[in-house]
Amino acid sequence: MRIGIISRQKRAYATRRLARAARERGCKVWVMDPFEIYIHIGCRGSSIYFGSRSAERLDVILPRLSKVTARYGLEVLRHFELAGVPSVNPAQSIDDARNKFRSLAILHRNGIPVPPTFAAGSLRFLDRALRRAGDYPFILKPFEGTQGKGIIVADNPIVLYSILDAMWSQSEDYIVQPFYEEAAGRDLRALVIGDRVLCAMRRVAQEGEFRANIHRGGMGFLTHLTDDEEEIAVRSAKALGLGIAGVDMIRTRRGIMVIEVNPSPGFEGLERATGMDVAGAMVDYAIKLVEKRRSDDV
Repeated sequence: MRIGIISRQKRAYATRRLARAARERGCKVWVMDPFEIYIHIGCRGSSIYFGSRSAERLDVILPRLSKVTARYGLEVLRHFELAGVPSVNPAQSIDDARNKFRSLAILHRNGIPVPPTFAAGSLRFLDRALRRAGDYPFILKPFEGTQGKGIIVADNPIVLYSILDAMWSQSEDYIVQPFYEEAAGRDLRALVIGDRVLCAMRRVAQEGEFRANIHRGGMGFLTHLTDDEEEIAVRSAKALGLGIAGVDMIRTRRGIMVIEVNPSPGFEGLERATGMDVAGAMVDYAIKLVEKRRSDDV
């Protein structure tokens, strides 16, 4: 079995753990910086090269695409798919999940509870949109972003209008949601692999911080989800077409809500909190994907 890991950060925890887990299972591993992959159309030879080697010989791809690599990385991933090399997470699914507004729209249309959310392109109808979404304070999030970057809380109209006006002037798009104070600094991260939740952790922000992201100093603790929460997490990943996903949820007075689905979830905190071989489970899923594909072709 030949597994390709597309990652800009070869020494990152997730990349190293995935490569090691794959080798422990007897797989050959190519760890590939997406910017060192060359894709061709209508040329002689292979359509995908990593350096001087044809990458079409790979059996499956485990993508770890960051915001920096997303655009070209997605084109590379699509080219692998066109060449018949499957990915645990398809390019279109990653693209949909990375766009916070689009992903929430897809989840909502599949009956999954999400916070009231709106986006706008000017101040003209902002008052009307705000009245439909809820009341202050509101939380603002960039359309695309990870690790809690760019998230702002606005507790009055002056702050909210000023922030949005400034962001729009820089061609930055934001979504706006009610800020649930009972969930401030606390959320749930469920790791979905295939059709099940492998494990989950409760994330708690450090003092004075409203974002519970581990990269923001948050702490992760092993937790058990309710049956409903597990079902919602699995349905969220399936709605977006993801084989592997980190589903972030909050518990509010209105019930559980999905706030984000991450197609390249970090799992250092999960492995530390749960003691589980998360990387191994991800590789096992990739291997089963190839085996099923081969059996279907017979």
